[in-house]
Amino acid sequence: MQETGLSAADIAEISGVAVTLVRRLLRPPGERPTGIHRATADAILGIPLTSVFRRDRHLPELVDADKAASSLQNLAERGWPTSFLAAELDTSAHTLAAIRSRERRRLTLDLDRKIQRLAALLFTSQPADHGIAAHRSRRARTAALQRAPLVRPRGPDMARQPEPVS
Repeated sequence: MQETGLSAADIAEISGVAVTLVRRLLRPPGERPTGIHRATADAILGIPLTSVFRRDRHLPELVDADKAASSLQNLAERGWPTSFLAAELDTSAHTLAAIRSRERRRLTLDLDRKIQRLAALLFTSQPADHGIAAHRSRRARTAALQRAPLVRPRGPDMARQPEPVS
């Protein structure tokens, strides 16, 4: 990809992966990380070469992660633990946390569809119906509600208001 003129920042923007990680992966062979997470590899390798040559910024293989992030946050607020969701989606809890916290701006279309299907299924049931202990569900719900103000998207009309001083 670099040979076609894409910089590390271009690759990062297209794939949704942090630019620092892309730069680490572009180091000479002896200085590269020894391993790479599957979801990261999928995001970078999901950039088709035809798009690289055209410098296409809107790839059909990668989609915006906002809807998936909202679905994951809503599931957590209903008490669904990230580890359970990760097992159901065949991905890591770390990947889901990055999507939910909006650190990852883009994700594969396949993972997005899996998240949406699972969310639709789980919204109609309770964590206990799937064997999740009540204390795990409470912990997931509490953590989600604490981070909710941090992960909700903020547009110009949704800017954070100053907290009243008591």
